[in-house]
Amino acid sequence: MRKNVFLCSLGLALSAMSADWSISVDPSVEIGAIKPINAVNCGPTNPRGAQGKAFKAANIPYARTHDMNHSWSYGGPYALDVSAIFPNFDADETDSKNYDFTLTDRAIEWMFAADTKPFFRLGQSIEPWGKTYHVNPPKDYAKWARICEHIIAHYTEGWADGKKLDIKYWEIWNEPDLDKKTWTGTKEEFFEFFKVAIKHLKQRFPNLKIGGPAMAHPFRWKDFFIPACAKEKLPLDFYSWHRYCSDVRESSRYGREVREYLNKYGYEKTESIYNEWNYVKGWSGGDWRYSRQVESSVFNQKAAAFAAATMIECQNSPIDMAMYYDVRTYGGMNMLFESVTHQPMRGYYPFYAWGRMLKDYPSQIKCTLTPNGKKVEDVFAVAARSRDGKLALYISRYTDDNNIRHDVTLSLKLPQGKRYRCHLTDDWRIYTEFPLEVSEDGTAKLVLVPASFAFIEVE
Repeated sequence: MRKNVFLCSLGLALSAMSADWSISVDPSVEIGAIKPINAVNCGPTNPRGAQGKAFKAANIPYARTHDMNHSWSYGGPYALDVSAIFPNFDADETDSKNYDFTLTDRAIEWMFAADTKPFFRLGQSIEPWGKTYHVNPPKDYAKWARICEHIIAHYTEGWADGKKLDIKYWEIWNEPDLDKKTWTGTKEEFFEFFKVAIKHLKQRFPNLKIGGPAMAHPFRWKDFFIPACAKEKLPLDFYSWHRYCSDVRESSRYGREVREYLNKYGYEKTESIYNEWNYVKGWSGGDWRYSRQVESSVFNQKAAAFAAATMIECQNSPIDMAMYYDVRTYGGMNMLFESVTHQPMRGYYPFYAWGRMLKDYPSQIKCTLTPNGKKVEDVFAVAARSRDGKLALYISRYTDDNNIRHDVTLSLKLPQGKRYRCHLTDDWRIYTEFPLEVSEDGTAKLVLVPASFAFIEVE
């Protein structure tokens, strides 16, 4: 186990060690709000357990309900999907006796107990087994919409012994463009289904945000779906889309392209929600096995750096919300929680630190990264300010080649403050606090080893 060096001391001369990057923070220039980039797919399994407590501590803003149906922790096939809540499609949708809210109610209650709001996916979980059961086009599109109307009314208006909960986002379907695993009909059939559903639900609930459809690839139906929505003048409050990758800059690139795409067709006010992302080097063979090792405890240090860098890229692009997939402890793609104990791993702490910013440092301020003579492209940073003038600096060092070149030295130019705190996560430290001492001109040095991230607070 290596003992990397953390060099930040009073009066440290910059000439003592050449820096690869200079990072300066200007609190006088406000850029915008810190966004809910640390949202996730799937909620906590128990608000009193390790995962529930960690959810609350990390200030996770939203949990998307997609694929919770695949986990017995939430109720398995008896929870959250439309077919689980309303199991007999031929039954009377106006009769509350035909709905089973029991386990879905519990999963939603667990979210609110952890101070996390549901992002409710109306539809079905993926069916990758070769035979489909519930991802076929509904027999009656209008009836499906009315069933969803009653589900929403149960959670927001108290219908059928429900509650009046603050659930703002309601998403219609998931990945209709994925080959027959999530929608077995044609794209034309899906659009007709989506049109019927969103018109009905938006008319019934004008103050809620109704959107979708959680595209597996944001542009697979580029010349069809959004143009068709625009032609029909559909009320699309948000457009949700997915992208898995190992290059974090894909997140910001797609974010910019999606925003331009929506604006082109008149959806300037439609939110762009990136609601599935994770580290995936490839979907088969050795690349897939390696990807799962990154998310597990084997290479979880790399997962943490990837997550931190991805969130920074999303913040610095026109993405309104990002949602990590996912936190099911037995789901196979969970980098946050250990599968047996449900205790946080290294991959949890970028979400925890971002939650600190979201709550305590809500305004993004100017942060300038300058390379000092060396071409290095693996450092990412964002700075934020509290309402009373305290500052935060969130830094990640990540590349998919595992940063094999060298350690990176950062020269940090921070406003002078009364107290400096730094938490570092790397190959042998897990969100470990170090006293950050800064020279009189506000300059310090920080050495980041490959795949690491730091969270610095200045009071």
